[in-house]
Amino acid sequence: MLSQNIYDGIFWIAVASCAVAQIFILRAVFRVTPGATKSASAASFSTNGPNIGESTSSSPEGELVSVPTPHRLTEIVWVVLPVALLVLAFVGAWRVMHPTLPDWLPPGAEIIRR
Repeated sequence: MLSQNIYDGIFWIAVASCAVAQIFILRAVFRVTPGATKSASAASFSTNGPNIGESTSSSPEGELVSVPTPHRLTEIVWVVLPVALLVLAFVGAWRVMHPTLPDWLPPGAEIIRR
């Protein structure tokens, strides 16, 4: 059986990994400005000729493909919501790993609880 310190180390490695991933996700969402995406998407989806690595099979020749962009607030909510849920999951996991007994329990109650 592994010691509690190893479990804590694995837990904090998981927290750090998820935090780094969420930082990059947040950075990607907040880095893009809505005005820049419209002009960039219109330029990249014109089918006057295929760009490198781009397929022209999705639209007829000479037609401009318009992709609707999501509302900025909706995009932010769908990025912040998983962050909040992940924080709640880690707090819950920490409480399961390190349960605290209420003060009103007698000193021998922790043996019964295990």
